[in-house]
Amino acid sequence: MTGLRASKRHLFVYSSCPPTICHNHPNFEISPHNRMSEYRKLTDTGISSDSSTPCAARLNAQLNSQHRHWKLPAGVYLLEEALQLPSGTHLKLDPKAVLRLADGAATRNEHYLIRNADLQGGNTDIHIEGGTFDGNQDGNPRPEGLLDAGYSGASLHFENVSNFSLKNITFTNSEAYYARFTKVHNFRIEQIRFDSDRVRPNNDGIHLGGNCRDGVIRDIRALRPAVTGDDMVALNADDALQRTEVHGMTNGPIENILIEDIHAESCHTFVRILSVTSPIRNIRIRGLHGGCMNCAINADGARRCRVPVFDEANPPFADGVGILEDIHISDLFVWKTSQTRHALIDIHERCWNVKIDNFQRQREHDQSPDSPSLRFNHFILPSAQLDEQTIPGQDLLDPNPPFES
Repeated sequence: MTGLRASKRHLFVYSSCPPTICHNHPNFEISPHNRMSEYRKLTDTGISSDSSTPCAARLNAQLNSQHRHWKLPAGVYLLEEALQLPSGTHLKLDPKAVLRLADGAATRNEHYLIRNADLQGGNTDIHIEGGTFDGNQDGNPRPEGLLDAGYSGASLHFENVSNFSLKNITFTNSEAYYARFTKVHNFRIEQIRFDSDRVRPNNDGIHLGGNCRDGVIRDIRALRPAVTGDDMVALNADDALQRTEVHGMTNGPIENILIEDIHAESCHTFVRILSVTSPIRNIRIRGLHGGCMNCAINADGARRCRVPVFDEANPPFADGVGILEDIHISDLFVWKTSQTRHALIDIHERCWNVKIDNFQRQREHDQSPDSPSLRFNHFILPSAQLDEQTIPGQDLLDPNPPFES
């Protein structure tokens, strides 16, 4: 950033016999909308938008008719059940349209504000644009225990979906994840805003679980400090599936994802990359701007999470956990907004062909200037290049100290 003191760093971790390498560049093409199809108003049958009358059942009846292209006018729509979008749905919301989860509407794992219609059989060609999605966290709390049955806290859940897009949507007041996805491919998520009157733990923004591939996540912004309350974007190929917030997700590879243009004044973490045994491959992350309380890039193997994802005393590989391959991170203009010892780039997972370009720590804003910018730990580091310096391969497994810079 012009006029700010910054430390500019470049890193490359060389390949050293990775399990596999994906050389294909991702193809993010999505079938164009049928612009000739007529968009009808979902409210033409008298559905109320006065925020007091639940209307989800009537909206779902319309969505499940033969027509598939819909508009939702301005207003507040109270949902007593999740909107369920079948294949072929194109839903355009007025910028002043609000979908709000009714008090007590979400008590079970399968309850959401909005989801695709066929979680098991799958759906295709779903496109949503505009409006505000309000999870009404005060009226729909999670269970108190970390492993309790009940509402996961997720507002949007897409599972087993191909060829979809989310665009120009504001998410607010989610109890846990704002938007989560598993077994999805060929997607675009763009122009997403996050806001909340009450920040909650585990408030991930865009959360990809296992078996996701071929997608673009771009132009993501937090609208106030401390939002999101957890990762702005999460790539969790492995997770604690028994945890309340994670019920309904899956573990598996995440491949061919572009993440760019992420902004926050003071989020928890910009991007999490979580792999234990499932690979995360061919990922491009660029354009992170702003402050974070913990990390810009967190690949710590979920070691600091309250529910472990693996047994630290018996990791799945002799040389640590994780399979990160072909990860390119660039154009980071970031700083710490709290005094923690987390490194801005914190990598504790085995990695091959990881490249970091144009990492600039904005020291004038930094609230934890003595914390590391970069940390490698808990695996055997292949040879690497940091700026103009070659870093020889080294054993970073316990009890050896981490590499920090």
